[in-house]
Amino acid sequence: MSVSAFVKRIPGLASFLRREGGSSTIEVVLWVPFFVITLMASGQLALVFFGQAMTLDSAQDATRAFAIGTLTSEAQVKAQIQSDLAAISNNVAVVSVVADDLITTVVTVPASDFGGPLRFITQFSTLQVQVVAQHFAEV
Repeated sequence: MSVSAFVKRIPGLASFLRREGGSSTIEVVLWVPFFVITLMASGQLALVFFGQAMTLDSAQDATRAFAIGTLTSEAQVKAQIQSDLAAISNNVAVVSVVADDLITTVVTVPASDFGGPLRFITQFSTLQVQVVAQHFAEV
């Protein structure tokens, strides 16, 4: 039996196959998941960049406070930065070094801590965000 004969035997099937209503629905069903995935990935990436900016701001503030004498030791710089970033991450690593009146502070935070509730891009679990702030000590 040919396809056309089969279609003619079932009432309403031929008109159903000719109708084009809903053809755009198929396209939407195919494209919406890609759009949502792209939107979520860009949102998580934006959160990582925002976290990096907050980390850099905290590192610069603490290093500047150490440079002008508000903070008096590397341990205080570390405590200040960890306190500033406590709401974001408990995995903040801070190294502050004074060499030839140049104060260098390196802050490292796992990028996955900046993902917020999304946690969509799992490749961020191994990445580290590292920022460096330097100031000359004002004596």
